Amino acid sequence: MQNASLDHLIPEAERDFAACANINDLEQAKAKYLGKAGALTEALKGLGKLSNEERPAAGAAINVVKQAVEAALKARRDAILLAEQTQQLASESLD
Repeated sequence: MQNASLDHLIPEAERDFAACANINDLEQAKAKYLGKAGALTEALKGLGKLSNEERPAAGAAINVVKQAVEAALKARRDAILLAEQTQQLASESLD
């Protein structure tokens, strides 16, 4: 898998993660990219088919995309958890 074919995954993952309203939805979206049959996992599996010369650059490109997707996932998870905590505190203060 070439770098150009991976570049679209970052904004796509960011959109998918932003659309998630809760942690369960986020975990399902995560699987699309980082799960056993996820796009990045499949790209990593494809490294074995590349020549020894191509493998390091392709692996590095995949890792850059993977780190960006993981960062977007973490940011959205943190935002969801913060929103849930804020909502819980607000409901407790009304009691």
